[in-house]
Amino acid sequence: MRSRAGVFWYSLGLTLLLLLPLIALTAFLIHQRQQQNELRQAAAERGGLQIEQGAQDTWCALLVVQQEEPAFVLVRADGPEQNVTFCALPGKLQVQAPSGTTTLAACTLSAGPGRAVQLLSQTVATGETAQRPLHYLAATQSCWQDCAGEEAVARLDTASLLSQAERASIGYGEDSVAEAGAAQAPELIAKLQNCLDTPTEKADARAAVWEAFARQNENFLASMPEAWKSYSARILTDLMATDLADMKATLQYISSQPGMTTGYRSAETQPAAGGEVMLSDDGMQTLRELLR
Repeated sequence: MRSRAGVFWYSLGLTLLLLLPLIALTAFLIHQRQQQNELRQAAAERGGLQIEQGAQDTWCALLVVQQEEPAFVLVRADGPEQNVTFCALPGKLQVQAPSGTTTLAACTLSAGPGRAVQLLSQTVATGETAQRPLHYLAATQSCWQDCAGEEAVARLDTASLLSQAERASIGYGEDSVAEAGAAQAPELIAKLQNCLDTPTEKADARAAVWEAFARQNENFLASMPEAWKSYSARILTDLMATDLADMKATLQYISSQPGMTTGYRSAETQPAAGGEVMLSDDGMQTLRELLR
């Protein structure tokens, strides 16, 4: 007859033989579950929620109208904020140059828009914050009209820029709303500017008209990079093909958002020597914010 100790060890061994496979299977299933959870977490961290192309991009460009007296509009497209902002700058605006100062218009005529953008960036630059690269596109008025397209029309309430007497002097006394296609936009801008005194006010008139086209014409912004590409032989720019693709993605994203906004800002100036103007402290701050 077996001893009680022998029976105990025999029973224990039999029990372990039955339990060990179950323990191993349980451990294997737990390990598999942990791996699956880790993979799900890694996928979420890598962007399980898909981010649309252009949604996180922001860029700035100086749009130059090449003419006897060049005109300038700084535009900022902000994907995260779903916003496009215009800021027109006077041609007589002083920028810092190696020899002292020059103006945006004079620099553009003598050395080209690329040099004008470089000097503008250096003038606004501060060592405290990094400045976003400023690209440029320069074209004649007729080229900008072609880029906008024949169907583009803008309506502008001149009351936002002119007094009642000023509106009446150019034919908008009773109805303050002006309407213009791309071909008529230069004439409208000139009419508005003739009623205004300061270079900042005149620049704002241009920004207001350009912003109205961007706000009131569906797909206007999203189609602009393709237009720049189509008319590339008539446009001076530092943009590469990849830059245009990024701009297109950003503008298409912004244009598709229900919360999209457009607007224009004033870069305040103050008189300088020789009939030129320079950025005031507020104007300098405005440009730094746009280029941040």
